[in-house]
Amino acid sequence: MPVKPRPKKSAVAPRAKRPHAFPLATVRADLLDYCERLRDRDGPHGAYRMAVRARCDLYSSCDVAILRTVIGENLKKSLGGGARAEWSNHINSFAAHDFGGPRDGSYVDTLGHSPLHANGMVIGALGVLGGRQAQPVRLYDSFAGPGQVGPWLESLDWSGAWRSSHLFWGGVHCFSFSARATTDWLAATFSWLEANLDAQSGWWRAGVAYDDRHQGLGGAVHLLPLYEHHGKIFPLPERVIDSVLALQLPRGSWLEPRNASENRHVMHYLELDALYALVLMRRFAPDYRAGDIATAARRYGRLVRDYYGKQARELYRLHPHMVLAAAGTFGGLHQLLPDEFVDAVAWSDIFSDRRFYLTREVERL
Repeated sequence: MPVKPRPKKSAVAPRAKRPHAFPLATVRADLLDYCERLRDRDGPHGAYRMAVRARCDLYSSCDVAILRTVIGENLKKSLGGGARAEWSNHINSFAAHDFGGPRDGSYVDTLGHSPLHANGMVIGALGVLGGRQAQPVRLYDSFAGPGQVGPWLESLDWSGAWRSSHLFWGGVHCFSFSARATTDWLAATFSWLEANLDAQSGWWRAGVAYDDRHQGLGGAVHLLPLYEHHGKIFPLPERVIDSVLALQLPRGSWLEPRNASENRHVMHYLELDALYALVLMRRFAPDYRAGDIATAARRYGRLVRDYYGKQARELYRLHPHMVLAAAGTFGGLHQLLPDEFVDAVAWSDIFSDRRFYLTREVERL
């Protein structure tokens, strides 16, 4: 009997099977339960703490307002005016006082962050609550003029760009939406940024050696929202995409763990940074390495699915500031893979959501 010829194999490789949809509604419910556990039931509305029985702190209250917005809640609609006023007043109770001395509008109890970073957190929270800052902010004074912003940017330590860029985010970026910011100031800021952008990596600052592998990405994402929110075209989206994809570790995350906790917890701010950069750069260069971006997001998404399935309880023991990073990371996956990380409401993140940068509406002049 003649042997039948074997069918020829297709030259086209079969498509990888997509994972089942991950229900973000379940995560949203978990996050809201977590926030409720940390609420001070005997305190003013908006008083939150880092853990059960711990004291209430500034960042917890700001983090929860921002987190609930990221996962789709509109606090101006879901809360009454009295509750939002209580929350805003609680945040403003952390405004710094100098016993009769001059006030600069800064806030205390900042979880180790700089006054400018805390300023950004307060602006984000008060913006979604409809509140106003307690005092005029004088933290901007050293870079508020068109001739000042360049020298101030020059003075930052760009070898530690991730850390230094927090000053830009809560300072320059927030100030750019202040009633005090002029068109000349904004032009001077963009002029410095583009003159100091590294043409090979898409990071800041050109010619500077970084302290470690994380600094370029961690630094750039605090500067990139200035382009997004002012409608400016970023000149090197392809280089940023290349850099973010090259930085991804084999297991799918971007942060190289320094200890056992970082190794277990895989939803750090650097992961949020990477996803935000890919979301934004894909908008500027929609046809560039689209398949590689999706592959990178799915690889990280698999890691997140496994982590959340096994260690969600451990996640919800962290400070709200770290849980906010996880919420924004889910938001980034939702934006990159909407058919896989699904919800009936849209999730955002701390960088792309313009509602967190309503400086003009919340400032006191």
